[in-house]
Amino acid sequence: MSRSERKKNEKSEKKNIGKKCICIFLLFFLMISGILVVDDSFRMMMMIEEPKVIEHHKINEKVHEIGFCGEKFYIDEEKIYDGYIYIQNQVKYFMTMLKEKKNNFSEEQ
Repeated sequence: MSRSERKKNEKSEKKNIGKKCICIFLLFFLMISGILVVDDSFRMMMMIEEPKVIEHHKINEKVHEIGFCGEKFYIDEEKIYDGYIYIQNQVKYFMTMLKEKKNNFSEEQ
């Protein structure tokens, strides 16, 4: 197999990965929207006022209540923000380590 054929194969594989990701996202979106539509129409038809499959209520400025399949989960925005900052700092630290190793490797050669 020549070099040009390998490059063409690699390029087509990259395109296929992108198409697969888009298809997975689209299927996930259709599945969730279908569940919501069926749940809403069933509740209207039967006149049921039970907890929904997926629901969201904002209790106050920092606390959200998310209902999923009848169970309620309470989410605090501050905890999510703290987790986001922690992950962001870890990524920055990892990137600086990679840059240092790259510089050390290039200096050794």
